Amino acid sequence: MTSGTSTVHPYTLIRSPRARRLTLHIDPERGLEAVVPARLGEERARREVEAFIAERSRWVDRSLAELAQRREALGTDGRITLGGLIPYAGRAHRIRAAEVSAIGVADGEILIPEKVAASEGLLQTRLTTWLRRRARSVAEQMIAVYAPEMRVQPTRLRIADQSSRWGSASADGTISLSWRLVMAPPSCFEAVIVHELAHLRARGHGVRFRQIVERHLPDEAARMRELQRLAPALGAVR
Repeated sequence: MTSGTSTVHPYTLIRSPRARRLTLHIDPERGLEAVVPARLGEERARREVEAFIAERSRWVDRSLAELAQRREALGTDGRITLGGLIPYAGRAHRIRAAEVSAIGVADGEILIPEKVAASEGLLQTRLTTWLRRRARSVAEQMIAVYAPEMRVQPTRLRIADQSSRWGSASADGTISLSWRLVMAPPSCFEAVIVHELAHLRARGHGVRFRQIVERHLPDEAARMRELQRLAPALGAVR
């Protein structure tokens, strides 16, 4: 992975043995990325990438502008480090070392015990673990409210870092959720919970599924759109 600059846009060049052709995509953290087949030589790869970017400059301009707007939507920089600003429950929180015995939240700050904050690696590990646990706790509370109301009974709750979706529901009753939902507004987290519980009664996204969702959370679709608008800011947290 190397960096480069076209006449207009900086980009990251990624050589992949699995790539069959040149592709462009926007990474929430790194911005514009160009993936090329590993067999291409460096000079040819950059020449083709930069011509490709020039041909698609309007799409690149629009996509990068949208990324900037979305990352700014929560006013965060996504850095899990002292002084970093990350979203939590839909609001920007500054990470600060404090004389506390455990990680906690107060007045727009995430407070880290001083001995944990002394090591950047330990801080990242402990804070990510704490966010995962908070995601599980919030999800359990919401499921406890909605599952009886929706007449479903999940068999298991799985918290992961799903990259392609916020949640899923399997045929065996397992609800899987991204831990990053704990950083989103609670209203968005709630929408994902209702969405996935509804899948325990109706597979797919047909009429019956929509009827179930809208009966319990009429504005679920609007909340899910808001979650997608914030996705780059949530996905950028590292």
